[in-house]
Amino acid sequence: MELKFAKNGKSVIYNIIKMTIKSQKHLILSPKNWSRIATLWQRLQQSFRLMVGVPDYQTYLEHMKSHHPDLTPMDPKTFYRYCVDSRYPSAGGTLKKCPC
Repeated sequence: MELKFAKNGKSVIYNIIKMTIKSQKHLILSPKNWSRIATLWQRLQQSFRLMVGVPDYQTYLEHMKSHHPDLTPMDPKTFYRYCVDSRYPSAGGTLKKCPC
């Protein structure tokens, strides 16, 4: 199998997904597997977000509900702002960590 990296805007990940869908077409189109596919898609989204440093809001809500029921959880916008500020603190106008 020959892998080509980023030729004409197509990446390796795109080709892997395409080949997987083609080889599993009979399973994907079956209505009994749609809930599994939806779960898989949600977990893939969560994994990709965690890879780039974006935390999962639903996990945060579950944690707050189970461990801190007396506290009000942050709304999504405040939560993401808090996570970005904690990852890349910029007190006094100087960036302490490189965001690269």
